[in-house]
Amino acid sequence: MGRNPDAPVLLLIDADEPARLRTEAALARRFGSDYSVRAAANPEDGLAMLEQLRDQRQDLALVAADLRLPGIDGIEFLRRAHGLHPHAFRLLLVAMDQYHTRVPFTELPTLRRATALGQIDVWTVKGWVTPEEWLYPHVQAALTAWTLANRPHFAVYRFVGDQWSSRSHEIRDLFSRNGVPFEFHPTDSEEGRALIHEFGIDVSHLPAAVRHDGTVLHDPRDTELAVSHGIQVTPSRTRYDVVVVGAGPAGLAAAVNAASEGLGTVVVEREAIGGQAGTSSLIRNYLGFQLGISGGELAHRAWEQAIFFGAELVFNSAEEARLANGDRVVGLRDSSDLRAPIVIIATGVTYRRLDAPGLDRLVGAGVFYGAATVEAPAMAGEEVYVVGGANSAGQAALHLAKFAAHVVLLVRGRSLRASMSEYLITQLEATPNIELRLQTRVVEGQGESRLERLKLEHIESGHRETVRAAGLFVLIGAEPHTQWLRPLLAADDHGFLLTGRDIPSKVWPLDRSPLPFETSAPGVFAAGDVRHGSVKRVAAAVGEGSVAIGSVHQYLAQPVAVSR
Repeated sequence: MGRNPDAPVLLLIDADEPARLRTEAALARRFGSDYSVRAAANPEDGLAMLEQLRDQRQDLALVAADLRLPGIDGIEFLRRAHGLHPHAFRLLLVAMDQYHTRVPFTELPTLRRATALGQIDVWTVKGWVTPEEWLYPHVQAALTAWTLANRPHFAVYRFVGDQWSSRSHEIRDLFSRNGVPFEFHPTDSEEGRALIHEFGIDVSHLPAAVRHDGTVLHDPRDTELAVSHGIQVTPSRTRYDVVVVGAGPAGLAAAVNAASEGLGTVVVEREAIGGQAGTSSLIRNYLGFQLGISGGELAHRAWEQAIFFGAELVFNSAEEARLANGDRVVGLRDSSDLRAPIVIIATGVTYRRLDAPGLDRLVGAGVFYGAATVEAPAMAGEEVYVVGGANSAGQAALHLAKFAAHVVLLVRGRSLRASMSEYLITQLEATPNIELRLQTRVVEGQGESRLERLKLEHIESGHRETVRAAGLFVLIGAEPHTQWLRPLLAADDHGFLLTGRDIPSKVWPLDRSPLPFETSAPGVFAAGDVRHGSVKRVAAAVGEGSVAIGSVHQYLAQPVAVSR
């Protein structure tokens, strides 16, 4: 029924003929100019079509199957389809039940299990009045994600460099986490050689960035790239109502709430929008996103929200904090100062490093701290290891398993259940190319110009073995970046900032009690992972950043406090 037989395929399998014809017509009407829409009435014909597409090397973008197929159910069909076309999105179609609700309650246990086990990507009911209600939004979201992963798309920059150089990795990570559309081409690839020839790139100064207008930046620094992209690196003025340090979930939530309530707000971020959460490939337990959302997408939605309310975002590094003439002063890397009655510290945490010989020199060349999202496609068909036992490590392993031949999750402890959400454990156990190895640690990394092997040790027995490895992704917890705040703010033994009731009375300077999220310096607040006692979850950080603005209003409404 599609009008473009050479285009990527949308395949529909449904034995219910009226429903199939209706869905097929709707898909062809909306997507037929760019995709070849095909349909089958039974699983046998559908599997034959899938095998034919594979043999002809034709792209399958999406396969949609009815849950109640004859012979096998739609979930099993989609499992087989995934084996033949692992990059195609899987849409499960469910008949509307007797309650005629958007969620078919009679099938809810089945849908929960299929989603938890990663057997489907998305589902929707079939009983729509118009496809714009429920069908098109799901299909369009799937096709957008498929295109970004598998097709050339709009790129502001095209980079040329050594695939395994540390700086090439830093740039890919920086642009990916900041949501800047880009392409990266290794110097020895056909595309890389073409760019070098066309733009006269000096291969002794790589990586090089070819901007959309043809301008070439050789081995650019982060600040140069930011300016080239029109990003603000210096604040527009020196005084604001609120200075937020850190553009992770807590900082962005604080900025949205402060700016929306009329407070002049600036956010200072030294690296990437979203912080550590921005590296998460899929967050499924965030309120309102039942099918999940990537950390990067969530952060960029919040960033857009904040700037449209009037907040400024400045890419710079906060390196000093002090009190001066009643102001809270944040000193930036370029020696400029930001002054405000309120400062909110939301700098989050940075990944801990593995202390093992050979790893530091291979960072960016097969060894990565976080960064599973941007580097995953380069791991296609490879043996990959993930170190960590918390949610971020589980999410990374699941994302990498879409590309790598085999993913091994290394955990020092005896179990995952003390540190990882149950839904992630369930999905890890159900993913055939993921292996879990408990009580195991990395003791050495090996390779010349890139990671080639890892030496592993079983903690209890002491047994060691050397394994082939193309990638090592380390997510072993994190530490707060708070050294620059000493001695102004009190912190615990690990550097996390003390707030509210956790502040010892001997260091609190006023007669009144500290407000919620207020640090030991009145008017300076802390929210998110940088705060002592915080729950290390994205939703919790967003909540803290939002609630901190309530304390800000209380602070601003109070008379001048008296020191003890």
